[in-house]
Amino acid sequence: MEPARIALVTGAARGIGRATTNLLLEKGYRVVAVDRATIDPTSSAGSPVNQNLWSASVDVTDHAAISALRDEIRKRWGDVAIVVNNAAISPKKANGRSAGILEIDDQEWQQVLAVNLTAVLKIAQAFLPGMQAGNWGRIVNVSSLAGRTKSIAAGASYMSSKAGVLALTRAIAGEMGPFGITANAIAPGRILTDMAMLSGPEANQLHAQQVPVRRLGTAEEVAASIAFLASEEAGFINGAVLDINGGFYMP
Repeated sequence: MEPARIALVTGAARGIGRATTNLLLEKGYRVVAVDRATIDPTSSAGSPVNQNLWSASVDVTDHAAISALRDEIRKRWGDVAIVVNNAAISPKKANGRSAGILEIDDQEWQQVLAVNLTAVLKIAQAFLPGMQAGNWGRIVNVSSLAGRTKSIAAGASYMSSKAGVLALTRAIAGEMGPFGITANAIAPGRILTDMAMLSGPEANQLHAQQVPVRRLGTAEEVAASIAFLASEEAGFINGAVLDINGGFYMP
């Protein structure tokens, strides 16, 4: 029996990343869960330690640390076959709103791009050679509704970074397809995560009223879509964007 495929999930300590980690573990993958925060070494709340889970406290903007982690994974388990680039930040002001165009400073702009876009490139560069060697791979990049159309809550720095993720996904898909590697993006709308809560309950209620299904999404629903795109069955889906927003945006 061949060993389970290895998946790496960034931003894995909570929200979509945590739900994705749990689901991939349930499906039998070995999962490297990466986050700046310390990750609870359990597959889900109250469960015993899962031997297929490797928790790594790493900042995705520390490119040397990502390369070192890749080498450690290769020695212990082998090459990563699936990468889920989920880590992201969306800065908010004290009043819960995003900075306007005239308010965005260099620090915010550079930090958001470093986490949300540059890290996606660097992580792909770190793990794609291993996928090429195995003639199989899956890259699933978490973009956002904010990268597809004007966002109600997110600011220009976040919108720009998430639009960039879509373009980068297409570039990876086109170049890596001949090696049996697919790259796709998901674009979640408002999802019930800690990031969404930064805007406050009133903003979330207002948004839910505008969604045809009249609610916000869950992290588990997004994780299910990620798991499908990471699967063998999704091998002919490449360079696609999967909108997960309850019908709020219909291109």
